[in-house]
Amino acid sequence: MSPIICPRCGGTNTSPATQLVLYCQDCQSEFGGDHQELLATTRQIVLNTHQHGAASQNLTFTRTPAGATIEGPFLCYYPDLPEIYIDPQQWQQLLADFYQLYILDWQPEYRDHDSEKTVSAFGWDLKISFDHQQPFYSRGQGLYPPYWSALMDLFASFGLPNIGKALGQNFLQLQTF
Repeated sequence: MSPIICPRCGGTNTSPATQLVLYCQDCQSEFGGDHQELLATTRQIVLNTHQHGAASQNLTFTRTPAGATIEGPFLCYYPDLPEIYIDPQQWQQLLADFYQLYILDWQPEYRDHDSEKTVSAFGWDLKISFDHQQPFYSRGQGLYPPYWSALMDLFASFGLPNIGKALGQNFLQLQTF
């Protein structure tokens, strides 16, 4: 079995996967836990990707009484992408897979300090809204969290385009943690 990657530092010196809460020896932080309650309280997930001076791309997942809607627009490549409707079971599976990526343990900010000098640096931001609690935010500029590729794969499994890479190049490769 391959080691679990720490969502904060990208280290692999983590406690065994048999525990709900894991510990990273590299950055001395705990991550994971039981996210069952979030399956019922997650109201919306909004992911934006952008590049300075270019249009942004976004995905918005919104809970509805009939499951959820997934909306764009994907301005550069998919301007006419309609809303996608998923049923309650698909919404629950999406959320279960989403939270298995340790999303709530992501750092508030991932920044490649060299990207501050580059006006074309690629950025992203993630906001998760819940019923009766503060939203979760994470963002990055020129750097992705360790589970970014898995998140893009999850979204692609629903037939969505990969917005995880820069506009105009379908898509620019950036370093990961």
